[in-house]
Amino acid sequence: MVRALSFPTLGLLAWLSLLSLEPVQAGKVLVMPVDGSHWLSMKILVEELSRRGHEMVVLVPDTSLLIRASGNYITKSFRVPYTQAEMNANLDHIKKNAIEKPPQLTDFFDNLGNLIEFTNMQVKACEGLLYDEALMKSLRETGFDILLTDPFLPCGTILADSLSLPPVYFLHGIPCRLDESATQCPSPPSFVPRFITGYSDKMTFPQRVNNMLLTFFEMSLCRKLYTSFDELASRYLQKDTTYEELLGNGAVWLHRYDFTFEFPKPQMPNMVHIGGINCAKRGPLTKVRCY
Repeated sequence: MVRALSFPTLGLLAWLSLLSLEPVQAGKVLVMPVDGSHWLSMKILVEELSRRGHEMVVLVPDTSLLIRASGNYITKSFRVPYTQAEMNANLDHIKKNAIEKPPQLTDFFDNLGNLIEFTNMQVKACEGLLYDEALMKSLRETGFDILLTDPFLPCGTILADSLSLPPVYFLHGIPCRLDESATQCPSPPSFVPRFITGYSDKMTFPQRVNNMLLTFFEMSLCRKLYTSFDELASRYLQKDTTYEELLGNGAVWLHRYDFTFEFPKPQMPNMVHIGGINCAKRGPLTKVRCY
């Protein structure tokens, strides 16, 4: 029978482990955000990392909604081939048709067309960054340690592959559950409801059948939605690849949700829940008497 290690032995092992550790140093983080409300959440993380001593460099399109210069991080701008008015007009279409009123089946294809138009606009913006030789040369010479990005749009993922940087993803979700398919995360349609259904994880048999049919329908729409992403990735990186394949290289996935408010579902080991990151003003829970 093997005897248990004594406390002095355990203490010696812990001390040797500490001696073998190198001092922790601040790193250089390249940030490729998504403009709009996506940036408001990421900004909290960027500023906190800066306060902890990390060098944060944020890439900003010269036509931007909410990303501004700050004393907490460095910004580098790049040119985009559209005006502020053109971008606002496209976002207004999406806001009025998909956000401000309950989505109807008759509005589905109009909303999809507006979304495709928006993503195509963002692909052109990404081209402005990737084909800016002076800026790309500067980024390569800086020697970043990681790239922090929101994978809702493809630019950060393509940039990370081009610069050979491990990508850290910051997101609430991606259309078509691309994060789950890219990481080969189990997501059986019989148990995990699609977003647009409003079902819970306790579905009736007819709901499970409907959920399965919507899954196949979603897959066909996603191929159309991500066509421009796949084309840009293959053309710029000069290899036969897809956006989904590139997403699979993510080092860490920081998910801005929590199972307290969403139904449980399978997760991969490198997926971390940070649902409380937006709760800057915390307060005690109200006392509720249970009978």
